[in-house]
Amino acid sequence: MILASNPLYCLKPFEEVLHMVKNHFDGWEFLAEKEHGWGMKEHILDVMSTVDTYVQVHAPFNDINLASINPRIAHTSVKEIEHSFRLASLLGSDVVTVHPGIYSPLGRFWTGAKERAHISMKRLSDMAEEHGITCALENMPNFDFTMGVTPEEISEFIGSSGLAFCFDVGHANTCGYIDEFLEFVPANVHLHDNHGHKDEHLALGAGNIDFPRVIKKIHKHRCHLVIEGRDMESLVKSKGYLDNLLDKL
Repeated sequence: MILASNPLYCLKPFEEVLHMVKNHFDGWEFLAEKEHGWGMKEHILDVMSTVDTYVQVHAPFNDINLASINPRIAHTSVKEIEHSFRLASLLGSDVVTVHPGIYSPLGRFWTGAKERAHISMKRLSDMAEEHGITCALENMPNFDFTMGVTPEEISEFIGSSGLAFCFDVGHANTCGYIDEFLEFVPANVHLHDNHGHKDEHLALGAGNIDFPRVIKKIHKHRCHLVIEGRDMESLVKSKGYLDNLLDKL
């Protein structure tokens, strides 16, 4: 199943984006913030009752920090993400993607930041199980404030928490870890391109990622392929590229 995703779409009415997506894709991974957040659940459910389109949820990440030096912020972050599990369950979706923690300015010097992230992720894993949801932890791009960049750190997080893995191919390319992450078993895959230096979110084929090799490797896992793009034109272009690769398998 090929899904579309663009975080900026959460600023638009849910039904407007759904109409755009369903004309080109099998489904949509939406960011559960703003117009698409928990506070809009009744409207979202009402819209979804009129269509036969699959959706899955990306947990909020703006103003969210599972590794916050402030324990109340970390606790609230976990509770906010739990709303995504509730929403996914109501929608009949099976996967929720989540970002690991970040290093706040002071948190960079605090030795307990990573342990705080481990505790938060274990709580999320337990909550996801209660709601019958697979929570997939996404590997992050090569930013100095992000956790979960390296395969070793992702392996450590999912090992201690029981979370599943969301393989973001574009993110892995910014730090040279595509081959290492290809050895993981993903529950979800995010696809976008770049030139290996920064998180550009280009259309597939517009950067330097060897997608024929990547798709051949991950296709065996039969998980959802989520194309991330800056706009619908880019998303549709990427889908054509991906369809062509899949046809050759």
